Amino acid sequence: MDEGITKLLMKKVKKHRKWAEDVFVNPIYWEVNGKPYFMAGFMKNNIATATAYLTIGEETKEEVMLAQFPLALFANLSSSIFQIGEARMKVGSAFYINPLNIAVSTDNPKVLTGREAFAQLWDIQQKFNRLIKDFKHYYNYDVLVRKRITEEDIIKTQETANQVNMYQYLTVSTLLVRNDEIRAFANFLETTEGGKELDAEQLIFVKTITENKEALRYSLAMLDMIVDEDIEKMKELNYHYSLKKNKKIIEKQRQFIRFPKR
Repeated sequence: MDEGITKLLMKKVKKHRKWAEDVFVNPIYWEVNGKPYFMAGFMKNNIATATAYLTIGEETKEEVMLAQFPLALFANLSSSIFQIGEARMKVGSAFYINPLNIAVSTDNPKVLTGREAFAQLWDIQQKFNRLIKDFKHYYNYDVLVRKRITEEDIIKTQETANQVNMYQYLTVSTLLVRNDEIRAFANFLETTEGGKELDAEQLIFVKTITENKEALRYSLAMLDMIVDEDIEKMKELNYHYSLKKNKKIIEKQRQFIRFPKR
């Protein structure tokens, strides 16, 4: 964003700041009637307290309502994608690859199917990592370069957020459905000679990912997804379901618009 525009928008938004609040202006904008609208935020103790929607000239309530939905939706979804991505990508590839590289010298069916389930988790994680990396590249080297977002960006971000949820679902459901088998594989790694080659943290990871079933069930419930055996159908169902949920969330956020007054 041009330095002059940044100063102008910051000057506007600071007029509505309350005591001890920090303010920011998102450099991304949505065009309404040929005017670029930006979203600004008010923060206190790193918690969002309110928003404002600004343009270079004079704002109108009608235009603000048209700009609020795409700007807030894009900000919410991209932030969620980055937060979930950052948390999951902290688990390095070695935490999956090294346990899978240990030779399984047993005919215990639970250990064998547990290794298969753990390999499935690694496959999901690799796809998840690629999705997040691709979205980061798109955000940093496309969106932040051109600044203006359009309907195509909203659709892409909604699709990415939905795919993130699908990978979350597949991960947690695998940990629940294949819980006993993955535990058997973890126990094998702990007792076999080859398992001694693993770093302590890697062994702990395999052992602990299945331990708290209640937490896993809670995570699954919080995803609030429509379940279908056909994964592609499930993906499509949840995409449309997420549109309805997101619409309600963004409309509810309108009560926190501080400027212009509604």
